[in-house]
Amino acid sequence: MLASIISPEIRERSLEIVRENGMGSIKKTFCRICEPACPLQANVNQAGEIVALKPDPEHPLGGIPCNKGLFFLEVHNDPDRLNWPLKRKNDKLAEAAEFERIDWDVAISEVAEKIQALQNEFGNDAVAVYAGNPLAFDSRAVHVISQLAATLGTSMFFSAGTQDCTNKFVTSTSMYGGMVTFIPDLAHTDYLLCIGANPKVSHWTFISVPNDGGKILKNIKARGGKVTFVNPRKIESSSAATGETLQIKPDTDVFFLAALSNEIYQLGGFDKDKLQEYGKNVEAYLSFIEQWTTDKVAGVTGIPAAQIRQVATDMVAANSAACYLSTGVNQGRQGTLSCWLSEMLNFATGNLGRKGGTFKSTKLGEPQPMPSVLHEWESPYGNIPLGAAMMPGVLLPDLVERGKIRAVICLGGNPLLTMSGGEDQLMAAFARLDLLVCTDVIPSLTTEYADYVLSAADWLEREDITGFPLYTGTQLIPSVQYADAVVPPKHDRRSDWWILSRLLQALNIPSQLDEEDHRDGFKFLDGMLATRGLSIEKIKSQPYQTAFMEQAPKDSLFQTCVLHEDGKIDCYPECFVKYGLFDRVDRIWSELEQELDDVLKLISMRTPHMHNSWMANAPGMRGGNLAENRLRMCPADASRRGLLDGDWIKVSNENGELECRLEVRDDLRPGAVAMTHGYGHRQASKLGIASTRPGVNCNRLMPVGVDTYEPLSHMSWMCGVPVAVERVQQGP
Repeated sequence: MLASIISPEIRERSLEIVRENGMGSIKKTFCRICEPACPLQANVNQAGEIVALKPDPEHPLGGIPCNKGLFFLEVHNDPDRLNWPLKRKNDKLAEAAEFERIDWDVAISEVAEKIQALQNEFGNDAVAVYAGNPLAFDSRAVHVISQLAATLGTSMFFSAGTQDCTNKFVTSTSMYGGMVTFIPDLAHTDYLLCIGANPKVSHWTFISVPNDGGKILKNIKARGGKVTFVNPRKIESSSAATGETLQIKPDTDVFFLAALSNEIYQLGGFDKDKLQEYGKNVEAYLSFIEQWTTDKVAGVTGIPAAQIRQVATDMVAANSAACYLSTGVNQGRQGTLSCWLSEMLNFATGNLGRKGGTFKSTKLGEPQPMPSVLHEWESPYGNIPLGAAMMPGVLLPDLVERGKIRAVICLGGNPLLTMSGGEDQLMAAFARLDLLVCTDVIPSLTTEYADYVLSAADWLEREDITGFPLYTGTQLIPSVQYADAVVPPKHDRRSDWWILSRLLQALNIPSQLDEEDHRDGFKFLDGMLATRGLSIEKIKSQPYQTAFMEQAPKDSLFQTCVLHEDGKIDCYPECFVKYGLFDRVDRIWSELEQELDDVLKLISMRTPHMHNSWMANAPGMRGGNLAENRLRMCPADASRRGLLDGDWIKVSNENGELECRLEVRDDLRPGAVAMTHGYGHRQASKLGIASTRPGVNCNRLMPVGVDTYEPLSHMSWMCGVPVAVERVQQGP
């Protein structure tokens, strides 16, 4: 098992480090890069240095960390790491940023004074908060982020969520009346429909599954079930041992799901009793799907009608079935309606709340009622609904240019590289800010424009629990693990929780921080754990510092997770109508029907070697071909354009352009091209490796501004974006 997942290079390098440094002790911990939270063993030498990270095969949860977790030691030991609080010395328009080291008390005090002065002069919304992905996996800091934004009184709360998942929040609050997440019962399902996901590479999203190299998918087929993937690529997860891929045209998933639902309905596959007992607005839902037949959508989706009918037949025939939809669909133009149709497919077929279908896993605390929209912000572009979704990320540069936003507090994120629009437009906007404060582990393109950079500890340097899957209720095996800091933070690094708590205090906002007790952040967690009869101390006393929890009966979700006052699931939410989601379906359909056959659509491609922009400065992740991110294209599309593998090409559209190398691969369907997100660090001067092996930032090609994002969810359009490709004479 290990040999198939861990490369020989990683094993040999781990042994080499141990030989060089000697073995002092082994400490148990877990990875905090994505949902599985894979168990890890850290080898610490006699000098107190971590010399190797390796799997923990004896852990009862199982799960083998991937390259990203095992290579995180290269991030931890990065010579370019941020070690002290820094203050800018030169102008933001200078070729390279210059900083000076300052004391924590001075840094926090000056930042707080500037925030208060800007809000006093320009109003609360003059200060924006941006939360990056890493802090979602920090069990203490994640709670302080929302407290900071709320107590600042600003509506300008941005996050990486509008680039990957807020459509799910909007769908759940609209349908169920609260922010709840249901997961497929992978261990028992007889049919899994997996849309826009590549679990073997991404290790699932919004599901916490011990990483087993894809065994859980193979087991479905081995026990007589079936797995079908829907993706423009034949993905790594798809094989003879798992299931086939239906290669859909990019960004047409909503039509596939509508036609599939209609086909299942016509086959008598809906559970009418369940719909009547727990559903409302059912007739409106049925009227919507009846518009979309398999024959009607086949040409636009690229999936033959016979294949759609076969999926419908197989799902109806299965004893249990589950539809799972993820990031590749979320990032399209209709992620919310696609998510809604996926949820309705599970509910309408009677598979919601049943063994082998989808269910709510045990979580900390009980689900709470929450509307999709808490209030509307009166903006220069009209009223923007806020609540389950944060502010549209694509509006951030324009709001800065208009002077509406004067300061940004950027927490563990790199928006200048990872948001739509690319670095040029965002750099121009961020250079205008009166104040930019960044917390991070390593420098980034965003920190180049910061006035203050606050040096954060990484997850090997802080104690923690497996918080994210517990807060969201997305674990197949509900459990909670505690991990001590493997080593104390070096230099003058501090945890994000400590930094944010100190900032709250300086803003005269109560926080949990006590100078005499740095662990006060766990008081909040102990309160949540108490709802399951647990505490930090109880967890620490368990073998592997891991406590397991019982699953509630799967059908209990109808009593605990359907939070509308009438206890009904809203099958056709009024807010979807109010904010124009159904009107957009018809407009986009008309556009796609008239689209030329040779249009290329760019999709994002996950790899085992990059996680957003986290691993860009890790040498083990940037060797050989990993130094660049090529554009992938199928042989037919390359031949039609007279292109060859390895050619230097220009990729362009009305939003921007870039030059890169072409990679011709037969895993893509015609009309789809793919590129990996997270590259393009040419101007991140403080990163020794990433700046010399930058690759290109595909977000240059993504649209920004009004009318480019999905209403209500505010999701950026980052998948299925039209591009043109042509050869250029030579590369950079």
